[in-house]
Amino acid sequence: MTPSSRFNKHIFSDRNLNLVIGMAAALIAFLMVLAYLFYGNAKDHLYNVSLHKYQQQLDMDIQGLIKDSRESTMALALALAENNRVQSLLCDDCNKQNEMVLSALLERLAFHTRHRNLWIQVIDKDGFSRYRSWTNKIGDNLKGVREDLRRVLLAPRIYQSVSVGRFSMTFKAMVPLFADDHKLLGVIEVISHFSNLAQELQKSTGVESVILADDRFQQQLDKNQTKLFVDNYYVVNGDANPSNLNILASIGVNEAFRAHTQLEVGHKIITQHMIRNDESLPIGYWFTFSDMANLDLVELERLQKQYLYGLMTLLVLSILLVLLYVFKERSDKSSRYYQSVLDSASEIIFVSDSESILEANQRFFEFYDEFDSLQEFVDAYPCVCDTFANEEGYLTTGVDFKHCINKVLQGDAKQNKAKIYKHRKAYFFEIKIAKINIFDKPLYSVIMHDITHQEVYKKQLEQLSRTDNLTGISNRLVFNQALATEVQRAHRYHQVFCLAIFDIDHFKRINDNYGHAAGDQVLIALTEEVQSLLRETDVFSRIGGEEFTVIMPETKIEQALQSVERVRRAIENMHRDGLPDSVTLSFGVAEISRWDSHETLLKRADDALYRAKRNGRNRVEIAKEASA
Repeated sequence: MTPSSRFNKHIFSDRNLNLVIGMAAALIAFLMVLAYLFYGNAKDHLYNVSLHKYQQQLDMDIQGLIKDSRESTMALALALAENNRVQSLLCDDCNKQNEMVLSALLERLAFHTRHRNLWIQVIDKDGFSRYRSWTNKIGDNLKGVREDLRRVLLAPRIYQSVSVGRFSMTFKAMVPLFADDHKLLGVIEVISHFSNLAQELQKSTGVESVILADDRFQQQLDKNQTKLFVDNYYVVNGDANPSNLNILASIGVNEAFRAHTQLEVGHKIITQHMIRNDESLPIGYWFTFSDMANLDLVELERLQKQYLYGLMTLLVLSILLVLLYVFKERSDKSSRYYQSVLDSASEIIFVSDSESILEANQRFFEFYDEFDSLQEFVDAYPCVCDTFANEEGYLTTGVDFKHCINKVLQGDAKQNKAKIYKHRKAYFFEIKIAKINIFDKPLYSVIMHDITHQEVYKKQLEQLSRTDNLTGISNRLVFNQALATEVQRAHRYHQVFCLAIFDIDHFKRINDNYGHAAGDQVLIALTEEVQSLLRETDVFSRIGGEEFTVIMPETKIEQALQSVERVRRAIENMHRDGLPDSVTLSFGVAEISRWDSHETLLKRADDALYRAKRNGRNRVEIAKEASA
């Protein structure tokens, strides 16, 4: 190879290398630009996603607080309804001591629970206020101004709502009070406030809040507590940050809520959340204000703190469990059995070695009063389980005592409850079993706690909550549950069913011309006639004053039309003494589609009903098909 050829080859190699380097540099530069653009887009996207998730999380937190407050308000109302001192406030000569005791109870509740400003009102069966915790004013009749109270007194049942009154926007829970003979004494009402929720949200997340009642309640709030308004919207939480109120005033409440997305003002992020009542109507708005700089870092730090706190809690719990176990071991070895302790207890208590009853307290023989000794009892019933009733949901007979012990100790039983019939009366017991290891052979202490009163009261409340008081058919609660179940079943198994909704034409005229008593008789007679024409599988419910629904499982629209037309004709031709000569019905019928939820199916049927009204009444209209 000549020197010239070697030189040319070297130049060619350098040129190739430079070309590769240049292409690589260009590719790197292109990738950097692409990465920069991608980073910018990804950053914006992730920022928007973070904001969206942040608003969703806040909405979940707010809805959770509202749900918890509703449930805890109802739980307090149910608990106070069992308090004898509450019922004593309804007596004509009740003393001030009971009021003082109840006031002290409220102070303890405020100290130990989330409710810092809890109001309680006791109302007698005639609608007169007998006690108010927030004022000394009593004795006024509330039936004329409280539609919800009239309904509860007319048809006693538990009732809860979220509403705006004269004082503020609050949670209300009402529970009927009954005498021992099941006669209605009155109602206890527990009222809790939204201001507590704003404080809880700030305490748990660091987010500030402004809660507003809708401007249509401005005139109604004549006794409002905070005296604060923004654009005619009442400020529910009086401790709201004034700077946040100024921001809302500068933006405008309507403009702030119509944004439908997060607002960024300065270094603050503002989110909007609607507050609805039980009829899903908007009654207020919850605005949250948080520092934009803390959007990511605060959440991460909070998560790290929660993890650290959780780890420390688990460590402390582990130590406590070890100490508890050591203490229990020592305590069990040093414990002794005293008959006097057992006899002083109000529960049925006995000790067994899993094969026979060794000892029992006095309450055992008071309940099983047909036996004078344990031996007589054991001769008649080898196991105490043999006295239990064979009913679902309770511990049953037909098993040996070892099996019964294992079910309770291992938690196999869904409920450790027993039902016993004695002297033609049902008694309910909660069964608790503890193992005693201080002897060579393990023993078991069994406690049968009498919960008869609680079970009877619970069943009464459940019945009141699920049945329409006037007609005896299912109420709105049962209808909602049944409709949701049928929609889920239809989508899961690709089955069909129809929903019919109907009401009585010109029912107001019946009430105006014949009186409400006649109107009630029309509702009762109509219910009996319709029920006789339906199948056993159909779910017939009253969901409003004169409004009814029928859920028809495994029924196509053609069959449903035949059924409702038969009902329409039967009612049109129905003649009974004491009832108006002509009663007619208007129907809307809808068949489930693949696109339907229970809300859209009900909406389609309801729209068809109103179309039947517009087209002349006393007719059946088919709902329009659902769209994707």
